[in-house]
Amino acid sequence: MMINIRIPVLISGMLATASPLLAQDNGHGQTNAHHFKPVLEHRILAGFNFGGTAPVGLPNTIRKIETYRPEFSPSLGYELSYRKTKKWGAAVAVKLDYKGMFTKDEVQYFPTIITTSDGGRFEGDFTGKNETTVRNAYVFFPISVVYTPNDRWRFNMGGYVAWLFSANFHGNVSDGYIRNGGSLGEKVNITEATFDFGTEVRSFDAGLQGGAAYRVGKKLSINGNLNWGLRPIFPDDFKGMDFPLYNIYLTLGVTYKI
Repeated sequence: MMINIRIPVLISGMLATASPLLAQDNGHGQTNAHHFKPVLEHRILAGFNFGGTAPVGLPNTIRKIETYRPEFSPSLGYELSYRKTKKWGAAVAVKLDYKGMFTKDEVQYFPTIITTSDGGRFEGDFTGKNETTVRNAYVFFPISVVYTPNDRWRFNMGGYVAWLFSANFHGNVSDGYIRNGGSLGEKVNITEATFDFGTEVRSFDAGLQGGAAYRVGKKLSINGNLNWGLRPIFPDDFKGMDFPLYNIYLTLGVTYKI
């Protein structure tokens, strides 16, 4: 898949771009080497993730979204940064990241795989109501170029890689019917059935990330960081739905400089 090839190239390109930036000046045409001593900085990161494991653009098989709410999705980690000059630096972090949501919607001819209470298993196009709960946990490694224009603001931009260590992707369908085997298959009325795709979630994720932090105390800052996955969470041959889903989440929280 082409996107899998581009992800490491994108991240490598960001790091390559960071190298000349770290040697740049503070805007006066001269290096800061004689005025600023390079320093390592350590921070504790804590926050919550808000967003969704979602398609980019709403598929026409989803007719109406009735309910959306974020699941309890904490994020906790540690960041090590290196300030080469007063304004430019680089950072790497490791975080425990939960990403989750709940949605309730109405679908039409939605390709999926469901199981009824009597053990019946159907694969085909479902029309009716759908509820989905997602709560996946990752070990998350963001890599960033960092820009600090003044004593209050700090900006970062880069990429990330993440490894899954706990997966929950399940739900139920109701008040509808499924065309077993495809759109021209046998019509089977469904009062209620369930699905569980947790074992199908990919163990590796990667994408882009960036954000800003504002210092509110000597060591404490509030921050927001957008993480946009570039790799679908399910493999290409997954039959539970016919469109890719990506982890797209905003982390809101605090950082504490050690």
